[in-house]
This record gives sequence, C-alpha cells and structure tokens, in this order.
Amino acid sequence: MTKRTTGRGIALATALAASLLVLAPATAADQDAPANYWGAHLGANTLRQLNASVDFGFGTAIDGRAELKRGLHGGLQVGRQSGHGRYELEYERGRIRVQRLTLEPLSEAVDGSGRYDAAFANAYRTDRLGTALDSFVGGGIGWGRVKLPQLKLGEACACFGPASKNGVAWQLRAGLLYRFSESDSIALQYSWLHLPQPRRHGDPDVQYERPRLGALTLGYLHQFH
Repeated sequence: MTKRTTGRGIALATALAASLLVLAPATAADQDAPANYWGAHLGANTLRQLNASVDFGFGTAIDGRAELKRGLHGGLQVGRQSGHGRYELEYERGRIRVQRLTLEPLSEAVDGSGRYDAAFANAYRTDRLGTALDSFVGGGIGWGRVKLPQLKLGEACACFGPASKNGVAWQLRAGLLYRFSESDSIALQYSWLHLPQPRRHGDPDVQYERPRLGALTLGYLHQFH
C-alpha cells in the first residue's frame, strides 16, 4: 500500500469518526428529548396476611390474623421524561380480599373486601438497554388511606371491626419499558408499597400491622408534547 493510499484511508477514517461524533449527540438528544406522558397500569398485589392485635378491654391484647387472597392493583400516571429522569404524579388503588380470620384458638373462613388508595409524587432513573428497551428504578412519597371492613368470627364475635387510617405512604419501583412506536410504550413493573396502619377504636379495639405489599403490574404509556 502506498503512502498516498494510506493517507487517504486515514483521512477518510478521521472524517467518518468526526461525522459520528457530530451525529451521535444529535441522535441521542433526539431520542432523549423532553416529553410529557400519561399512563395506566393494572395487575395484582402480593399481600397475603395482616396480623392484628385485638383488645377486648381486659388489659391484655390477643393476637389475631387475617389471611388474604391476591387482589387487583392499578394506577394512573401523568409526568415528564427528560434525559435519564422521569418525574410523575400517580394515583393508585388496590383491593384487600380477606378469606380467613384467626383469633386463637378460633379460626374461620370468611369473605370480606377492603381497599387502599394512595397518591404519590414519583421520580425514576431511566437507562437505555437497547434500541427500544429501557430500564427504570425509583420511588415516591405521598398520602395513603387503608380501609378494612367489618368482619365477624363466628356468629356473635365482631372481633375484627371496621378499621381505617390516613397518613404518609411511600413506594419503591423497578421495571422495564418497551417502546413499540415513537410515542407509545408498554411497561412491566414491580412496586413495593408502605401504607398507613389501620386501626379501630372501640369495643373491641383492633390494630392491624402496617400493610407492606408488593404489586406486579403491566402498564401503557403515551408520550405527547
């Protein structure tokens, strides 16, 4: 190979590298351009048990337990994506399905349903895993409410009275997002929620443990400008 040919090759490679350096930021900037979005997600929670303390006024509380089925969990979101950050407001709701109550030595199958609601301000870190695949991880803090129904153990004992609580709530979340068009995506995500501790003041007094639950949901996001 002559020096002239080698020189042309070096010049061509240099020009190509320079072109890529110029175009790459523009392409990345175009892909990561700030955009607003709204979305919704639906799935199931993994809450399977809530322990409770039941006080009949004798000075010593009795340990109880509510065994649960998986319940629906869903949410609505609106936010903004900018670079590696996503910032959103979200409303979530889920169902608490009670299938058995235990207050030693009694245990009985029941059929009851409660719910929880929460509003969060969330923030996520997003990273590009491929041409159409992103990961995201983050969390949020907000306000939640848990409401549990009146539940009877046997015919006479309304041992697990209606209980509720409002208060501070928080969540952690991680997931994968797949973009199937310029403005539309689907997301598979797992959330871990920490909700207020429901209680009933009365006769008997019932205090449940603080619900800590996971939720696996499939979501849809639509970007708009």
